[in-house]
Amino acid sequence: MRLLKYALLFFIFTTSSVISADRSSLDYFRLSIEEIQKSFTVGDNIVLEQGAIGSLTQSQVNTIVNHAKKSLKYSKLVKDDDLDWMDPSLFFKSLSKNYEKLFRSGLRLYIEGWEKGDPIIGTKANKLLNEWGNYYKKIRKKII
Repeated sequence: MRLLKYALLFFIFTTSSVISADRSSLDYFRLSIEEIQKSFTVGDNIVLEQGAIGSLTQSQVNTIVNHAKKSLKYSKLVKDDDLDWMDPSLFFKSLSKNYEKLFRSGLRLYIEGWEKGDPIIGTKANKLLNEWGNYYKKIRKKII
């Protein structure tokens, strides 16, 4: 009986830290998504104002890149363990892997493409970020 009490106490103390674990890095996950959306919104607004044909000012490019850099900075503060915790899949957790492979990699290329003015890099970035968007839309329905 005494052994059972100790086992139960051990279980409670070891699992309580998991149950009440600090998931504050998920705030940075949200912020990373919001910042890249701001970057896209700036670009969309420029197209609405100027039309699809035209050139961007350096200030406009800087605004787009700054939002993307903030998004990348926030994304680096997100812990894989927290993403795995948020992932609704029971066995095959893919959120943390796709966050790195699609979102962060896409952000790095997005920033590089804008800074170098390279449309090929920008196309690769958009492909990854679109794949992330499609993936996240599907998984988000399961999370909410």
